[in-house]
Amino acid sequence: MEIDPKSTGQIANFVILIAALFVISIGLGALTFLTIQAAAVTDDVAVRELLAELAWVAVALLGLTLVVLLWSVMRFVRSRIPVSRTHTRTPYVDAWAEAGRRYQLTEEDLKDEYPGAEEDDEREGSR
Repeated sequence: MEIDPKSTGQIANFVILIAALFVISIGLGALTFLTIQAAAVTDDVAVRELLAELAWVAVALLGLTLVVLLWSVMRFVRSRIPVSRTHTRTPYVDAWAEAGRRYQLTEEDLKDEYPGAEEDDEREGSR
């Protein structure tokens, strides 16, 4: 069994992406933890509010990173699952022939609808 170089390159790209996103997630989680700890022990209200805002930004970025990480993992897994083809090819149908076969003329369809149609029919018949 040969290893497809294109497949190996794709796997390497996915592994690097997932590892990078995992490291970013750990860093943002640590940043969130440290800012919350620092805000808990500080006495200055302005510093506490600034640290709380920084923690919220870190939490938002952590959430975004986790969504991208989940999407990357799902994309990687989905590309490795074989697709089963259970449908069969339908036979060719000539739609115009089928429509002509199904169409039924009524008496109204056979009747000419414009004035002078009888004269046209007579002229065509005399030729």
